[in-house]
Amino acid sequence: MGNSHSSRKSSRNKISKKKSLQKLNNSESTKQQQTYDPSSKFHIPKNNNDIDRMQQEHFLFQHIWQCNFSSPIEQTLKAGNAKVLDVGCGPGVWLLSTSLEYPLTQFYGIDIAPVFPKEIKPENLEFIQSDITNGIRFDDNYFDFVRMNLLSTSLQENQWVYVIEELVRVLKPGGYIEIMEPEFQFYNIGPYFSKLNSCLINFISSTGANVHITQKIESFLNTSNSQTSSQTDVNLCNILSKLTEIHSDTRTIPIGGVHGGKIGTIYEELLTMYFKNTVVDILPWYIGTSRENYLELWKLCQEEFKNYASFTNLVRFWGKKVAE
Repeated sequence: MGNSHSSRKSSRNKISKKKSLQKLNNSESTKQQQTYDPSSKFHIPKNNNDIDRMQQEHFLFQHIWQCNFSSPIEQTLKAGNAKVLDVGCGPGVWLLSTSLEYPLTQFYGIDIAPVFPKEIKPENLEFIQSDITNGIRFDDNYFDFVRMNLLSTSLQENQWVYVIEELVRVLKPGGYIEIMEPEFQFYNIGPYFSKLNSCLINFISSTGANVHITQKIESFLNTSNSQTSSQTDVNLCNILSKLTEIHSDTRTIPIGGVHGGKIGTIYEELLTMYFKNTVVDILPWYIGTSRENYLELWKLCQEEFKNYASFTNLVRFWGKKVAE
């Protein structure tokens, strides 16, 4: 009796999961009918949950690399009289950490959303609310170190040329530029997360962003390998011919505690915060399903993380501005 009941229950679960995947497949086929207004800026933090996620991301990435930056600038920061710019700084957790560690260096953070501290902060730290796509309001050759992280969902692909041009412009000769972005490609994943992530990528692509920008950034930075098949590539070659000593470093992030231990647990929690908070008001609408069904699908994804050794990659790029 017990085995028969268990068998029927297992069969019902399989049918339920199959229906959930069919619903997602059906909504995937209708998503092209949806339109999205890029001016709504879904990627801008809308509540404390988003801010908490960004803060936790910082500490996870710091642990993965065992450092706050890869560029060889520590001695410059220790010596003092240096200037550092963090573009897209978010709540400013990286700046708060590094400005305390290097008190003789002046730090600046720029973000379109004023989610950074306005009063309680180190004296050598200043935050500025500004949209990077409108330019950086500093003189040429002003900073010793310029960094930009996690803006692949925020910038439209055609904006990257201008933004990188601005980063290089305000960087001093001999200074370093550093960019960090996720691949947005997940490996060894189950069918539910594969479909849900595919929907997310299609949605973000509909805003004009390129979530696979890491595949282009290295060629952007390494001008000797850049292909000049388009005007965009030509412009990038002209801008980035000012950089040398190009490097990249890729780190793997596991998903889920069963196969990824503590790091995997933390990253799954961050993904859960993203899917259940950051895009929960947009993604169900985009794929044409209910919020309830969407959240149920995420639960199925979490079950998959227990059975699949899933992972993704995070990439840092850095280079030195040549002397003029």
